[in-house]
Amino acid sequence: MKNIKNIKILALASFTMFLFGCDIDLQERFVFEPDVDLTDPYDTITAWEFFNLPQVNGLNEDGTFNGDNYNYLVAAIEAAGMIDEYNTPNSGRTYLMLNNNAFEGGGDVIELITGSEEVAEGETPAQVMARADIDVLRLILQYHIITTYITQNDPLIEFDVNYEFQTLIPGDAGKIILRRDNRLRIDVNRSPAPLPSTATSQDERLRNYNYVFNNGIGHSLNDPVRNQPYPAPSI
Repeated sequence: MKNIKNIKILALASFTMFLFGCDIDLQERFVFEPDVDLTDPYDTITAWEFFNLPQVNGLNEDGTFNGDNYNYLVAAIEAAGMIDEYNTPNSGRTYLMLNNNAFEGGGDVIELITGSEEVAEGETPAQVMARADIDVLRLILQYHIITTYITQNDPLIEFDVNYEFQTLIPGDAGKIILRRDNRLRIDVNRSPAPLPSTATSQDERLRNYNYVFNNGIGHSLNDPVRNQPYPAPSI
């Protein structure tokens, strides 16, 4: 009997709380507003316009070139007469963006186009290009433009699988192999890619990814790549 009485008291208390507790105002709907702008910051400009932005071709405080910037690439594109390749609307391309590091050093672009890795003190990128073999330079730039739009996982859907693409160089000489791992890192022409042993001087990996432009997408490289040796420069 005592238990029944306790149950009645609990039931009455619950009903009372329900009756007088329903006048609580509904909580205002929460709208998430991220602090970080998640839109693509360069999707309204072309790759060429991107390379000419002050923040990607400025100098270090001591006046030296920032290795991640594109001072040499801008001069190379102008010298090769290839501005239209980077400036014309074409949403289906991938630009492998050769940064300053990719030009300087042994086996890098400057040596490939001039026969020497030496750069005189005070020599500007335009002056370096003035003594370059322009035909070789043009081949290098053409090989670093892929005619397919490639993000870190599309169309590279499976990891540790070689995906073959075509660059602006026609035929077998223009084939390039990309392969990503399970951490979304992408290697270029890396063994065992189905290419000759002369494909590249070292294993190369894309560095900074997914620069979305209105005429394609870009990923940066610290070294040039190839699927066969570039011709020796005729200087």
